[in-house]
Amino acid sequence: ALHAERREFADAEREYRTALRLSPRFPPTYLNLADLYREQARDPEGESILRDGLRVAPGDARLLHALGLLLVRRQRTPEALDALAKAAAAAPGVARYAYVYGVALHSAGRIDRAMTVLKEARQRHPGDADILVALATISRDAGRLGDAIDYAGRLVALDPDDQQARQFLAQLQAARK
Repeated sequence: ALHAERREFADAEREYRTALRLSPRFPPTYLNLADLYREQARDPEGESILRDGLRVAPGDARLLHALGLLLVRRQRTPEALDALAKAAAAAPGVARYAYVYGVALHSAGRIDRAMTVLKEARQRHPGDADILVALATISRDAGRLGDAIDYAGRLVALDPDDQQARQFLAQLQAARK
């Protein structure tokens, strides 16, 4: 890990490969090696490592999420959505996974499904600001200003001192008039 921080990529890769040989059932090593490859624009190798990790730790949400993000970068949307959906389902307690899956669905034009995923995530994580921003933004973009204002209001209620959230709410309220 120290070599990775120092951007000593060859040494870091060697250390991660050694760690995988010693502890092949430790998912964070697969994640770290794939991340090292991402930093070097070596996503095909990163994908291979993540898939290796999923063979030894099937259903690991961290590996699935990382694979989904990699597939998004590679513009393989259907596969990315599948991996992100599995990550969100495998770890419903991690708000970030549901948020990223919802945003990816929205980006793929699956607005209704994105809203469903994000609303369900909001029920599990009512205090997650990213989920509320996504719900407000998608609602606004879909012409549902009332819903957007409601979500933005909930966002402001989370942190009344958040000037960006207050400005977002004000913009939505002004658009409604």
